Amino acid sequence: MNPIIGVDDIVASLAVTLDGYVARENGAVDYLEKYPIAEFDFDAFLEGIGAVIMGRASYVQAVEWGWQWGAFPTMVLTSRTDLEVPDGADVRFTSAPTGQAITEFAAETPKRLWVFGGGRVITDGLLANAIDTLDVTVMPEAIGSGIPLYADGYAAPMRVSDTTAYGNGALRIVYDLRP
Repeated sequence: MNPIIGVDDIVASLAVTLDGYVARENGAVDYLEKYPIAEFDFDAFLEGIGAVIMGRASYVQAVEWGWQWGAFPTMVLTSRTDLEVPDGADVRFTSAPTGQAITEFAAETPKRLWVFGGGRVITDGLLANAIDTLDVTVMPEAIGSGIPLYADGYAAPMRVSDTTAYGNGALRIVYDLRP
């Protein structure tokens, strides 16, 4: 568990390309395939997580890839009511505004809430001041276009609280967003 990130923080943690995209325009994250997740100590990150919140597109993609979150309580931001729930998964759906959904769901878990994505959910959470920590791993890849990390030109100062350089060229930067 990363001691820089508080045990009850609301943390947006994700990979981003060097040119600022979280995915290709079609939602594909194939640029990540050459970087084994084991290189990033992902299991230690998951140990500190109590619940996950994500947007509909991220959820659909996670289900298509084979549900990895087990019984982690998961909130999906969507107005759709026809989404499949994997066997054994603890998935809830809400159409509440993003900031409200994040804050209320975080209050239900004694551990960190992981704001999984996508870019729109993270941006809306940032705009609502509902995210404490931004944990970004910048991949040594440029894809030229795609879904940006910050939708609608989000702008705000951020304070670096930790960095980790990986042997594969990736750089993890943890930002504390609290005043």
